Order: sequence, then structure tokens, then C-alpha cells
Amino acid sequence: MKKLYLAIIISIFLLFGCVMVGAKDLEIWLVASTEKAKIIKTLTEQYFTPKTGVNASFSLMNWEDAMSKIYLALASGDIPDIAQMGSTWQGEFGLRGGILDLAKAFPTEAKAVLARMYPGSIQPLNFKGTTWGVPAELGNMQAFIRTDIFQENGWEEAKTWDELYKILPKMQAKNMNFGIFYGVDGLTWFVASAFLRQAGGDVYLPGGTKSTLDTPESIDGFSRFTELFTKHGVPKAIQPYQDFRQGDIPYLCGSTTIVYGGFAVGSPELKGKWQTSLLPGTIRKDGTINHSGYLGTNNFAIFEKSKMHQEAFEWIKWFTSEEIQTLYTTEFHSKLPGTYHISPNMKAMAKMDIKPEDRAVLMNQLEEDIGIPFALGGETVWRYVDNATVSVVLNGENPEKAIRKAAKEVTDEMQRKAREFKRYLDKLPAN
Repeated sequence: MKKLYLAIIISIFLLFGCVMVGAKDLEIWLVASTEKAKIIKTLTEQYFTPKTGVNASFSLMNWEDAMSKIYLALASGDIPDIAQMGSTWQGEFGLRGGILDLAKAFPTEAKAVLARMYPGSIQPLNFKGTTWGVPAELGNMQAFIRTDIFQENGWEEAKTWDELYKILPKMQAKNMNFGIFYGVDGLTWFVASAFLRQAGGDVYLPGGTKSTLDTPESIDGFSRFTELFTKHGVPKAIQPYQDFRQGDIPYLCGSTTIVYGGFAVGSPELKGKWQTSLLPGTIRKDGTINHSGYLGTNNFAIFEKSKMHQEAFEWIKWFTSEEIQTLYTTEFHSKLPGTYHISPNMKAMAKMDIKPEDRAVLMNQLEEDIGIPFALGGETVWRYVDNATVSVVLNGENPEKAIRKAAKEVTDEMQRKAREFKRYLDKLPAN
């Protein structure tokens, strides 16, 4: 009997010994600075590993080569368990079978995780019943107003674009102007998307293979967008940080993550002289105002060939939870003053340590914002909107003619991709 017990104990020891020897760390690829990665690594070691027994190692990528690096990893089979990706990338990789469909692998849990996120941030992740990722962080547009200059001149904050157009001539008469940008300047599809959505239009519908740029709503939205520059004299490109500080652009709409910290932390001379505001909006048929703007997302995705699906999903659930997002945001702002993490977790955002009035505006704007849905052809189809914008603003083409041409080009591109991806599309769940 003693020998039997001894044999059982040895077997158990060997079994668990083999498990320990064969175990490996979660491998996570981040698009992050060294400081950001250090914060994530420290939090993982302090809170995730002691709770789960799972270690994690981190590697850094930059945005310029991240997509190529992931493509090469998928082609070679030398993949991590998790990677941080641009908003439409996981769809490109997921269609090819490279990314785990969370809706299939963890249907109930994935739904619960996404329920704590801003609704607009989920838009890029769902395609024909699939869910290929979880939002990691957000970027959006909102307005910034030099209240000292507005008060001095008796100007009011514009709640709609029509209200803005009424005060624009007064601003321009004093050699001031309204400025708008996302990315490099104002002539981008990021900015155009806000006008399209506010008018009830879009480039395409989620899951579709046909452009909606030629609908009356989209034509109206695109025309309003280009008229900013052709009719209302808004500059095509600005130096947002410098122009706002100097007062040349006392009304600015642009990337929150780029300029907010510069004003809140890096411009002590502006203390008490500025405020945040919602994007100017468009009145809906029911009388409410649509303030929707571009919502940029990047996401965590799990690789299909990872041997640690459950552990990877546990880490993503943990990191995107209210508690950890709050800790991460606090550490992020403490160690990197003047930079801001916009969390996709709604409850964590409610605890963001910034001025309460600024936090309220940002949260309201995030409620309105909509991410770009995944489409066959990815972000490449949006280049046709950029081309149409340039043809109107710089070359004087008729807006309706330009956007109808773009609609045809987008439809042709999406349908070409539908034929190319047919064998993958046929495998997707019916919805």
C-alpha cells in the first residue's frame, strides 16, 4: 500500500513537474513607448501574475512597422500570443484565419468585456458576427476654446456648424480663425468622417460591399466638409498647439491626445483662459444635435495559433478592467506628464484625474463618437475620400461629382476584395 501511495505521489510530481517545465510566458507585442511598456509590465507583475500564476513578456513595435511585423509573424508561424493592432488590422488578419474569434471562443465573456467599453469603440471589431479583438486605447476629436478671447469679443461657443459660420467672419475680421485637424491637417478622411456621420451618411455600411458615399446624406455631409475650406475660409493646415497658444486660432477642433496635455500641463500661461467643448454638431430631425466625430481605436487581438488562448484572454480581461485601467491611467499620467491615456472602459474614464468639467466633456464626446467599421479593403478605401477632398478643395471640382466618383471607386475596391476573400467569407458565421 505504501508503495502504491508513493507511486501516486511520484506520478503527480512528474505530471506537475512536466507542466511547469513546459509552461511559457504569455508573449505580448505592444505598440508603445518604453515608459508605457514599463508601466504595463510592472502592473502585470504586481497584480496579474500573483493572481493567476501566469507570467508575461513584452516586446515593443512602432506604428510604422507593426503591421508588416505581424504579417511576417503570421507567415512564418512565429507568433506572439497577443498583439496590439490598428483599428482595422485584426479584421485583415482575422479573415485569413490568423486571429482568434472571441465571439466564438469566449461568447459570454467577450460580450461582457465589450459591454464595459464605449459603444463606438466596438464598431471596428465586429464583422459579420465575428469579434476579433478588444479595445486597448482611444483617440478622438473635440473642441478647445480660448475663453479669454471669446469673452473679450462677446462670442459664444458654437453648438452647431451653422452657429460657427455666424461667428467666423467676426473672427476672420480680427485676423483670427477656426482650425480643425486630425493627423497631418484638416484635409483628411478622419475629419471628413465626422461630417458624413453627422449628416447620417458614411463611406460604407458595416459588413457591406458597397459604398454609401453617393447617398443624399453622404453627399450633403461631404459638401459641408469641403465648404469649410472653399466657402468659409478655414485654413487647410495649422500648427494647432502654437496657433491656439498665440490666439491666432482661438477655436480649435482636433486630436485630444495630441493637444490636451500641451494646454493643461505645458501652457501655464493659459491657465483659466481656455476650455474644452463638444465638436460643433448637426441638428437631427428630432431636434437633438449630433456631435459625432472620428474615434480612433487600437485593440488587443489573440493569435489563432497561440497555445495560450485562455491565459491571453484572461490578461486582456484583466488589463481592460475598471480597476486596472484606472491604475494604468494614473501611473501613465504620473510618469508621463502632459500625455493622456483615453481608456475605452467607461467606468475607468469616469475616474480619469483631470479637471471634472473637462472629463465630463470628454466622456460626452466619446459617447457620441463612432469608430470606423472594418471593411473589405480596410482603411485603403478611405484614400478615395482623401482624393475627392483634394480634387474639390485644391482643384475646384464639384463636391457631388467628386464624391460620386469616390463612391464608385470604393464599391469597385470592396467588391474586388469580396471576390478575393470569398473562400474566407464563406467560413464566417451566418448572421
